Amino acid sequence: MAQRVAAGHNIGDILLREGLITNAQLEAAVARQHETEQPLVRILVESNFLDDKKRLNFFRRHFGTPVVTIEREKLDPILYTYIPGSLARRHHLVPVKLDRDGLVVAMEDPSDLALLDTLKDIAGMRIKPVVASSAEILEALNGYPAETEESVEAAAAKRFDPVARFLAVFFWPIMSAAMLVGIFVLILNHEPFQKWLQNAINAENASRGTQIFNLFLYFFLSWGIWTLVVFEVGGLVFDDMKWADEQDLGPPRSAGKARLLSIFLGFLGADRFYLGYTRMGVVKLLTLGMLGLWWVLDIVSLFAGQLPDAAGRPLE
Repeated sequence: MAQRVAAGHNIGDILLREGLITNAQLEAAVARQHETEQPLVRILVESNFLDDKKRLNFFRRHFGTPVVTIEREKLDPILYTYIPGSLARRHHLVPVKLDRDGLVVAMEDPSDLALLDTLKDIAGMRIKPVVASSAEILEALNGYPAETEESVEAAAAKRFDPVARFLAVFFWPIMSAAMLVGIFVLILNHEPFQKWLQNAINAENASRGTQIFNLFLYFFLSWGIWTLVVFEVGGLVFDDMKWADEQDLGPPRSAGKARLLSIFLGFLGADRFYLGYTRMGVVKLLTLGMLGLWWVLDIVSLFAGQLPDAAGRPLE
């Protein structure tokens, strides 16, 4: 007699407890999963162990996942660029819509949290899972172009370290806000600056309109120019990030040395220079690690093992 699979909190055990699959079917699917490393739900559906309508109702009832209908001809081709085709086909999922607050992805198994985290890292935005029929997902997957080495490399480039992806979005807003806060701090607490600003605004025989213009000139215009500069710098450094060539970069970098540099000289960009991120190192140096924020983020990222060298290789 086959031994009963122990009940737990994974999706197979929940489906078993709900009576949607039998113990023998689960055991067979788990055995095949160990051989092929395919997702469990994919195996259950492919083997006709899990009825598609019951799967949709199950995820809607237990996880509150919306059920959608996919019409391939209405899918924007740009959606296929957010998730690599190889990953989409393996897990039987497809992006179906881009909302203001995330990417809507139709999935066979929206309960796979590890997969959702991976999709979020690759797409660089929040993932909003929905469920759709397996036949509709399969039809939509046909919209993916044939993958070439170039497309695979482009997908890999999206997997830059979390700190770089964060700064690609928030570098200029943070630096712009820092400038604004700095100006207010000077106005409120720095007496020499207060006197200089007062003299500049209250010029001799200056009219009210002139004083307002001087305030705009010295305050808002300076802040606006700074914001424009950091926006351009951020675009230059963080847009179109690509891995460096391994031969040009040289041998793999040491994780221990990178961590030490990050702790003691990270605010000067020494860790980024060491790992081969020259442009990021320069910006980190000039901003003193974004006044400490980038410094701390890189330290955490290095100790978490999430910061590779500039060629995308794990640190040794």
